[in-house]
Amino acid sequence: MPARSCWRFRRSWPRLSPTKPPECESEHKVTIKRIGGGRVSNWLNDNVSAGDVVQVLPPAGRFVLREADRPLLLFAGGSGITPVIALIKSALTRTSRTLKLVYANRDAASIIFEAELGELQARHPDRLQVVHSLDDSDGFLTPERVQAQLAGHAGAHFYLCGPGGFMEAVEQGLEAAAIPREAIFKELFVSPEDDVPTAEELASTAEADAGAGGCETLLVTVDGTLHELAYEAGKTVLQTARDAGVQPPFSCEDGYCSCCMAKLIEGEVKMRKNDCLTPRDLEDGWVLACQSVPQTKTVKIDWDAG
Repeated sequence: MPARSCWRFRRSWPRLSPTKPPECESEHKVTIKRIGGGRVSNWLNDNVSAGDVVQVLPPAGRFVLREADRPLLLFAGGSGITPVIALIKSALTRTSRTLKLVYANRDAASIIFEAELGELQARHPDRLQVVHSLDDSDGFLTPERVQAQLAGHAGAHFYLCGPGGFMEAVEQGLEAAAIPREAIFKELFVSPEDDVPTAEELASTAEADAGAGGCETLLVTVDGTLHELAYEAGKTVLQTARDAGVQPPFSCEDGYCSCCMAKLIEGEVKMRKNDCLTPRDLEDGWVLACQSVPQTKTVKIDWDAG
């Protein structure tokens, strides 16, 4: 199971992505970009100061380098560079892989880590290529422009991180170029509360997800302890565990970050959404607890597996 990296600040957590690669930096650090209406970025900038203590979870997630001797083509949009630059530093430090970064921003003044990226490119001119795409001079990144960046990257691993419109353009470009899904790894910047479902929609979803099996017992293992939980129809595994006072790892609660992933040991669940687990993950029994609704009389989930 990959290293984990989740933050307690839910909903806006990706903007706090860690930028410290363990191989070459000793200090922990995050990048916090203030944005208009940002719930977490503005609170942190306005309220947190030297000496304050911020609680975070241990590393988690799927947005990590895979062990492979393959080129890397990375696409970052805006503050999506934060986890991507950590991947770049790790790859340059502990592998011999070649890397190409396509980095989109509104304008030159918006480029995060511009000097640091320039220094990395200068130190590794034969391995790292940085391509800047600026909306004010180049226009928005389109699927066609994405395809134009793919030349010479047959068999590469592709890493994507950024806001919704940027991600859609990159994914459409890769799909049009017939890039296999298993070679694409992504981390999304989302703000799900912008589209909060109504009470009627939630009730309808719960009724549809309740499952014909009528789950009676939910067993979950967290931090070495097995908990037997009473189950209420329509609730997710994560909701049930938290309602019972169990504290498993989680973050976005929208199927993007994989922080809540756990192993399905017994029974069946229905996942409402999955934007991070690969087909291989699913075959191996991994599920997203925040999206998993029990479908059989007994369901057993292990957060400690792997």
